[in-house]
Amino acid sequence: MRLAARLLVFAIIAATGCASRGNVDLLEARLREQEDQLRSLHAQVDRTNSELTAARRLNESLKQKVVQPANHEATFEFDEQHFQVTGLKINPLLTGGFDRDGMPGDDLITLVFTAIDHRDLPVRLPGRVECELFDRSRPAEQQQIGFWEFDAAKTRAAWQKTLGSFGYRFELPWQSTPTTSDLELHVRLQSQHGDRFEVSAPIRIALPKPTLGADRLMP
Repeated sequence: MRLAARLLVFAIIAATGCASRGNVDLLEARLREQEDQLRSLHAQVDRTNSELTAARRLNESLKQKVVQPANHEATFEFDEQHFQVTGLKINPLLTGGFDRDGMPGDDLITLVFTAIDHRDLPVRLPGRVECELFDRSRPAEQQQIGFWEFDAAKTRAAWQKTLGSFGYRFELPWQSTPTTSDLELHVRLQSQHGDRFEVSAPIRIALPKPTLGADRLMP
């Protein structure tokens, strides 16, 4: 009898343990489902905010047109795509150091970027482009090692299709020879409607040979 009682107790404990594990698994499954729903809601909110921002820019532009006097000589063109833009995106596969002369080390940076809408799709939005290159290993007042700017005409001409992807492509030759392989690139675009968009990205380069030699000579 004692043996039977013990076996019964063990069976009850085992069954309770299995039930507990089953409840835990069910709870974890429900938590994962709720997390997926939450991520979906966040994505929907982001899309709605992007559409709201675009609608506000269109509304402000319409107000500007309405308040212009009747004899105003300036023309105001509306581009539906312009009001869909939510930001800029740098193509990481096509942006980075480039060796043009075949000698050790890169000679410039190739930059490919585009304006994007709330679906992350490219939008052709010409305007004035400014690019800044930073070497964060230097003292604060010496970190900017390059600055390039392109007007709307040059930006429009830089639009191209590369490897199945559209974007603006620019070449940025060194203005100050880098002393580190890890740099930071900032890109700003000001549209012809006055909107400004910015994006930054880390850039990895191969140091030019003179810089490598100079580094070896340093104590």
